[in-house]
Amino acid sequence: MKSQDTTTENRNESEKVFFILGRNPQLSHAEILAYLKARNRTFREVLFEENLLVLETNKDERFNIQEFGGVMKLGKVVFEGNEDELMTYFHKNEVIPSDKFSYATFGNLDPELLKEKFKSEKKKAILKHGRKRIKFQDGNKQELPTADFNILYHQHRDKIYLGITTQTFDSHLVKERDMNKPVRREYLAISPRLSKILINLSEAKPHDLILDPFCGVGGILQEALLKNVNVYGIDKDKQAIKDAGENLKWLTGKYNLKSKYTLENLDSRKAPDLQFKAIATETPLGKILTKKPSDNEAKKIIQNFEAYIIPILIRIKKIKRSDAKIAMTLPAIRTYRVDAQKISKKTGLKILLDPILESRSDQFISRTFVVFQ
Repeated sequence: MKSQDTTTENRNESEKVFFILGRNPQLSHAEILAYLKARNRTFREVLFEENLLVLETNKDERFNIQEFGGVMKLGKVVFEGNEDELMTYFHKNEVIPSDKFSYATFGNLDPELLKEKFKSEKKKAILKHGRKRIKFQDGNKQELPTADFNILYHQHRDKIYLGITTQTFDSHLVKERDMNKPVRREYLAISPRLSKILINLSEAKPHDLILDPFCGVGGILQEALLKNVNVYGIDKDKQAIKDAGENLKWLTGKYNLKSKYTLENLDSRKAPDLQFKAIATETPLGKILTKKPSDNEAKKIIQNFEAYIIPILIRIKKIKRSDAKIAMTLPAIRTYRVDAQKISKKTGLKILLDPILESRSDQFISRTFVVFQ
């Protein structure tokens, strides 16, 4: 997906916001841009490298980090410029409004100047180095220290960016909700984090009607309802629909949700024509494998999936609005991937987001995220 370069007419009415992205920065980047595009938000991409994204937005723009599945922290850029300008900024401004605190930095710059700044102000500032690390898909690791203040301190080309984190993703809140729902299918269900990403990639907005044609026990539906999106779930597994009903009844009662949900025990090829505004789904990635598949087995799994999914997508194309996006996962086994171009040609759907791999070393079957329209 290309970034939307729609700068505000008056730069004085704009500000820069930064996002510290999760373990799959490419996927998180696509999620954020789709979320903003769906809401017709004005923004300009300033930089995107490694796990850092900086956007210029309207000054009154508001974000809730819990809306995203792939953002660890977000905040506002308070300074940008060269090193001399930074020293002038330091001379005139207090970076942290406290006399005693701990802090951590994100970015590629050595925090020595920050240390000197705090020392000159006689602040008792302790620089934290994280014990916990998040491992990214490319193998790199990012420290996640616990500190009173988190500071962006990063140089891109000839500019230094200084920012203060204002929100941190509450993974404990999400985990508690996921663990306490009545029915869990740990080995078959998609995580709440990835569910949020799929919903945002589908560009679903509050009050839209979204379809999940392989809803299982309702993981994606659950996250959509929490976003105030109406949901329609289909699954050919009768027990899965029953379990999804228990989960959604529990969820809407616990959180007093007003969004509506409908569940049907149906084959997805018979999905009703309700002109859905968005589709978000984790497709069946294949049977659970207990050992690494051979090349022939991997190739067969992918071929069978392609033959299976094409008629379903042809049906979905008929029952959605013409501008509705289909955000979905496709199975991937090592170098064997579903041919998105082939699916596009067979179904007449346009690829809006080329497949992005989401994989873990302990999984025999991974997934790619793709968006069709």
